[in-house]
Amino acid sequence: MAELGGMLAAAILKVVGEQIGSVIGGQITLKMNFDEDLNKMKMALEGVDALLDDAERRSIKDKSTRLWLKRLKDFMYEVSDMIDEFEADTQAIIQPSARKSSFKKYLATMISCLTIGPEFTMANKMDSMRQGLEEITDQHKKFKLMEGTNASEPKVTDIRETSSTLETHIIGRTMEKEKILASLSESMKKEITILPIYGIGGLGKTTLAKMLYNSSQFREYSQVWVYVSQTFDLKKIGNSIISQLSQKENESGYTGKQMIRNSLQKLTAHKNILIVLDDLWEDNNSHLEELMGLLKVEESGKVVVIVTTRYEGIAKKICTIQPHKLAPLTDDQCWNIIKQKSEFELRDDKEELHHIGQDIASKCRGVALAAQSLGHMLHSLSFDEWESVRKSDFWNLSNSEDTTLTHALASLKLSYSVMPSYLKICFAYCAIFPKGYKIVKDDLIHQWISLGFIKATNNSSTWQLGEKCIRQLLGLSFLEHSKSTPTTGMDYENGRLFTMHDLVHDLARLVMVDEVHVASKEGNTGGGCCHFALLHDCCKPLESSKIRALRFMGCDKSELHDATFSSAKSMRVLDLSKCSMHKFPDSIHVLKQLRYLSAPRIQDGEIPDSITKLSKLIYLNLHGSPKILALPESIGEIEGLMYLDLSGCSRIEELPDSLRRLKELVHLDLSNCSCVRGISAFLGSLKKLQYLNLSYCPNIGEIPEDLSGLSKLQYLNLSFSSYLQYCQEAEFLGAFTKLEYLNLSSDHSVLQKLPEALGRFIQLKYLNLSGCRDMTILPMFSGSLKNLAHLDLSHCYSIYRLQEALVGLTNLRYLNLRDTCLKPQLEDDGTKFHRKRSCLLGSPLENNHYGNYFQSLINHLGNNLIDLEHLDLSYNRSLERIPESICRMRKLHTLDLSECILLAKIPESIHTLVSLKFLYLKGCDLLCTIPQLGGSTVSLPYFVVRAGDDESSSNLVLLQSTNPIELQISELENVKSPGEAHRIKLVEKHRLKDLKLEWTRGVERIVYDKILLKNLVPPSTLKKLEICGYNGVSFPAWLVGQLPNLVSLVLRDMANVEEWNMSYSNDEKHVIQTLEIYGCPMLRMKRPLPKAKSWVISHSDNVLSSMDECTVSHTRASSTSPITTVLSVKYCKGPHRWRLLQHFTGVSSLSIHNCGDLTGSPQITHHLSSLEALCLEDEHMEELPKWLGELASLHSLEIRWSNGVTKLNETMRQLTMLQSLNLSYCNNLSLPHWLGELTSLKELC
Repeated sequence: MAELGGMLAAAILKVVGEQIGSVIGGQITLKMNFDEDLNKMKMALEGVDALLDDAERRSIKDKSTRLWLKRLKDFMYEVSDMIDEFEADTQAIIQPSARKSSFKKYLATMISCLTIGPEFTMANKMDSMRQGLEEITDQHKKFKLMEGTNASEPKVTDIRETSSTLETHIIGRTMEKEKILASLSESMKKEITILPIYGIGGLGKTTLAKMLYNSSQFREYSQVWVYVSQTFDLKKIGNSIISQLSQKENESGYTGKQMIRNSLQKLTAHKNILIVLDDLWEDNNSHLEELMGLLKVEESGKVVVIVTTRYEGIAKKICTIQPHKLAPLTDDQCWNIIKQKSEFELRDDKEELHHIGQDIASKCRGVALAAQSLGHMLHSLSFDEWESVRKSDFWNLSNSEDTTLTHALASLKLSYSVMPSYLKICFAYCAIFPKGYKIVKDDLIHQWISLGFIKATNNSSTWQLGEKCIRQLLGLSFLEHSKSTPTTGMDYENGRLFTMHDLVHDLARLVMVDEVHVASKEGNTGGGCCHFALLHDCCKPLESSKIRALRFMGCDKSELHDATFSSAKSMRVLDLSKCSMHKFPDSIHVLKQLRYLSAPRIQDGEIPDSITKLSKLIYLNLHGSPKILALPESIGEIEGLMYLDLSGCSRIEELPDSLRRLKELVHLDLSNCSCVRGISAFLGSLKKLQYLNLSYCPNIGEIPEDLSGLSKLQYLNLSFSSYLQYCQEAEFLGAFTKLEYLNLSSDHSVLQKLPEALGRFIQLKYLNLSGCRDMTILPMFSGSLKNLAHLDLSHCYSIYRLQEALVGLTNLRYLNLRDTCLKPQLEDDGTKFHRKRSCLLGSPLENNHYGNYFQSLINHLGNNLIDLEHLDLSYNRSLERIPESICRMRKLHTLDLSECILLAKIPESIHTLVSLKFLYLKGCDLLCTIPQLGGSTVSLPYFVVRAGDDESSSNLVLLQSTNPIELQISELENVKSPGEAHRIKLVEKHRLKDLKLEWTRGVERIVYDKILLKNLVPPSTLKKLEICGYNGVSFPAWLVGQLPNLVSLVLRDMANVEEWNMSYSNDEKHVIQTLEIYGCPMLRMKRPLPKAKSWVISHSDNVLSSMDECTVSHTRASSTSPITTVLSVKYCKGPHRWRLLQHFTGVSSLSIHNCGDLTGSPQITHHLSSLEALCLEDEHMEELPKWLGELASLHSLEIRWSNGVTKLNETMRQLTMLQSLNLSYCNNLSLPHWLGELTSLKELC
């Protein structure tokens, strides 16, 4: 189906026509007499442009017309390359000194430098190009093409940004879902059930699979989702299943099939598992048999596999039960989708259009994706245009035997055909991405700009037009928002990732059939006529000189070679983000046409000077390269640079002074450049900046006076930068009237006041003032900030009259008042000091005063900000009750009341907030009773597992959409299946730092503790972990070894646990700060021992003895000794319990509590030569051990709760280094006369 290849001609002709027009009249063309040739070319293009509408329509069926359009298109590329090449050659002649003047001024200097040779060659080439173009354009006459006008062409409407986030109703699949579930219930007695769902692309197979995946019937199952697509890789499928079952962040890397099988054998033992294999294309019998063999694992529980595929043959080969053929939607269902997407019911002519619309819906042939796309396209079309769509030639295509697939593609082609030319080429370019790829919005727009697909107009910048294209493609369902893990709060950059449906991707590849070269992993050969390339091997050279855009996939572990792209002299876009970049290739300078260069994570300390020869570069991304020490001094020679990302280049100290010459710079990101300084000297000269991120730049000095000159700023982030250390009144902000994002958060800010002009920033969406402790007054927004959605005032201790400032913020969705002391009136310094002290200490009188103001504020929020979704009132120590008015916030999703220590009442009606998902109540100790919450509300961080509504599952699955910093899950014995634990995906909650898992002792379990704990793998970001009441015999392998950031581990009340086999898979040198073991009497440690600086061992005799056995039998384990400096042993009375001390020679602090008679344990002191602090506590102790006097380095000695001790041991006279002696609750002890001999003693109590 190559008939769409001709439909790009008009779009490319427009791009090249604009390029020709931009150079006509320049001094170079006048001097060399090129204007005449260029004008003739332009006229030839204009003459044929009016005929292209008819030519593109004919090219669908007519091969000769299609071939003519291809020749015209290819010639356009050659003309474009010729112009770019000439410009590059002439710019190379210009001396750097001459470049400082304007283009017109230095052209005269440059002209005299041109030699006769190049002029003659260029003139010949220009003349040849003109004649060739005239010859091709004249060929249109034999086709007798009709002139058309763009005025009558249907236009694609621009949807409002919020429409893509509206909840869409799934039409027509509920009955099929129930039918499949019933079929599965009958067959799931088998060890493995494989149910394929097959049907054409766009019909809804993946949607139906998602409905099954999220069904309550599979809550008890461990769940796996694998996107297979056209590239069948059995090892990749196996590793993906392993990674999801083991809840590892990164995909496992097993290379052998037997290794994969062995791993799956362990992971699936006695488990019920649901696996979805989405979009399977492989039909090779042996490969499918291998896949089925991989899925059939011995000793597993029930395994249910749902496969989606387009082909019935594949479905019948792999099934174990009857495959389900997905039926098309009915015409009425398609019509309902079209009506919904086109907002049909709001039209005045809906009665006249009804029959036309039904006819169009019937042409969708039941394909949901086609109906969605057509519905959006029809949104703003007139009656005549609806009629034109119904009669379009696209419906008459019959290339495929499957008429449903033909009509599905035809509907998408029709949507594509009515796009404006700029949108056609922007969409078609997306064919360069592989199927299923997550496309980054900002990068895509910059690539469009670099390739010349979108040009600025008098009314819109290139960026604004790029965002318009994104919105239009979303509306057409040609792009879809990628679903990411939900997080607490609102993300300003939400919606930056997109994907394409497979059928839409097929359409893009059809349009770009002769334009995109996708190389196999075996090599980069072929594609000699293509202009865009997706490669899988960056070690091999690209055998094409016409490539304009090049990106790599799967090259993270292979190093980029010099010859990979050295021949691609026409390249505009080079994306190296998936390559291993040790250093820039030396050949980078030959890419004279390069506009876009993404090369993050450079491992070399220097950027070559040759990069500054890339004079046309507009985008440069070097983020995450901490080894880079400096940029080339001549970086300012890239005068057209618009985007520069140096975030995370933390070793750069000085930026070149030539940066001030980057007058076109729009985006500058220096976040986390912790060493950089001196940027204030040039910042004010970058007048076109729209995006400036200086967050976490502590050494950039004070705010420059000319910063206010950056009046075009839309994004400004100064959080935790030194600019906030010196600025009390930010009057300079008043100049930034176009701001959409402003972040001034800091722990060391001295900011006291914002300019009143801020209240008139009508485009502002995000404002973060967190940590501005001295801020007293907010501007009176007075309803002007109608777009403000995010306001963070956490840790602001001095703000007054906030209620008045919030008036009119009707669009506010996120409000953070964490640890904020609010007051109704301005205070003098004395009152301010008293109020701060009251807030911190909780004075009842003051708390009542400010608590009343908080009640009034919440009433105001409930009455006026009814669309608020996230409200954080945590750490407000004056808040005593939450008023009923909060229940008017019908969209409230998250309410954080953590550490509101005086809070005693929450309204009973809070259960009516059906949208409330998360309620944080940590530290609300006066809250005696918690009202009944809605069925979907989660109380955090304290989550109690309860039986679910249907008694077949628990409420644990409610944690699936949470991502808290702290989480405590209790009563885990109520979990019904390990699949519930797997579904909440703890391993993906990367905000989680503190986790407690607790079972109730002595209560019957439904799921074995070890199986459950195996499915509760925390994320690698975790810092604190506590496990209580666990009754398994051993621990899963992930404990400690797979938690590289862990600093504290507590194991408590584990009567049955016997062994702990450590594994340090990530970092064998990882040392945690604190390890505490309480009530684990059977636990025996095995090598390698955990590495901890501080140990607490209580009621766990076998821990001591087994540690001694480990270290005796393996002398290498004695390396633990210098690591551990603090040791506390409590209630351990087993024999030989003190032998382990000989292996802790680095201990400087030792506590022994109620461990029996110590007088007969002289070995305690043999290896404690470094001991400085000792604490002894034992209510049954009658005398102190004699070995105390041998602790020559002892500085501090504490003896507590020892009423049986009547005197100090004589040997203690030798403790000449002792400085502190604490004798607490030793009522019968008398002090000796020799105490004065302890000359270093300073403290006695």
